[in-house]
Amino acid sequence: MAFEYESKTPADVLVYTTDPVMHKRVVILTLAADIACGDVINPTTGAAYVAADGDNCAVVLDNVPKGDARSVVISDTGCIFNPAGLVIAGANTVAVAAYAALVKQGNRIAAANIPQTSI
Repeated sequence: MAFEYESKTPADVLVYTTDPVMHKRVVILTLAADIACGDVINPTTGAAYVAADGDNCAVVLDNVPKGDARSVVISDTGCIFNPAGLVIAGANTVAVAAYAALVKQGNRIAAANIPQTSI
């Protein structure tokens, strides 16, 4: 159970990864706003994912304050995401587009909020 002052960790976002190292990558971004673990973003701009971004979608796996040239750890491939741990800005159509983009990249979305079994 998370308390109000606790931030999420990858264990809250990832249910399973096929490879404990290659499921993530680091990108350097200029961030206009703080981002947190579980945020779904455009990995090119660092902005919140919108449906117009298409397949350009990733899940943030750490907490990063806004600023120039920030290293951001994001999802890559081979992940199963807990939908309760993902933060998708916008309407349900944005969530559907984000899920489709993540699946197209070789990831999966778990059916429900399930406890972490392996990372």
